[in-house]
Amino acid sequence: MLLDLDLRGWPCLVVGGGPVGTRRAERLVDAGASVVVVAPDATAQLRSAHDSGRLRWEPRPFEDSDAAGVRLVVVATDSAAVDDRVVAAADPGTLVARSGDAARTEVSFPAVAVADGVVVTVATPARVPGLSRWVAERIAGALDDLVQLDPGGRSLLAELLAEVRSDVPEGLGPGGVDWRSGLDRTMLDPVLLDLIRRGRRAEAKERLLACLSSS
Repeated sequence: MLLDLDLRGWPCLVVGGGPVGTRRAERLVDAGASVVVVAPDATAQLRSAHDSGRLRWEPRPFEDSDAAGVRLVVVATDSAAVDDRVVAAADPGTLVARSGDAARTEVSFPAVAVADGVVVTVATPARVPGLSRWVAERIAGALDDLVQLDPGGRSLLAELLAEVRSDVPEGLGPGGVDWRSGLDRTMLDPVLLDLIRRGRRAEAKERLLACLSSS
């Protein structure tokens, strides 16, 4: 099962405070879950998330009672024995994600790469995390070659697309735009891209509307 569930409000437990546990915890928080991380130590990113109130970190070893009442358990420790103990303590019906053990996991996390407003998610059939991350990063990187904008320019383009999508003039409302062909024109339009590089926001938005509305 890929992690495409509606996790809003789900009580979730992550056991392990290393880089993998941190990534899993952040993904769950971003999806709206209520996340508790149990680990004797934690990354700086995880500590920061705890300090800001995004999640709760318990700086101690796992206890069987930690797994009671949660709907999703993520085990991301360096100990197979600890992982097995966490899984055994989980309530019946609790979903289990075992990082690094694709053969025994019930939930897998697709790899994600973010490129200034564009989120790329990739999952490989064999659930090989390294391969998924490699593909996601290469796709996100290809966006740079496609539009040839710096990070500020890509962010501006994403902002303008969001503005146009949510507040477009009459005739360009939902159903009035062929977004697939419109985006093909937009991403390859040299005039629009040049206006964005020069920071000419108003003119860029006008050109964007023209790209999307042209036949």
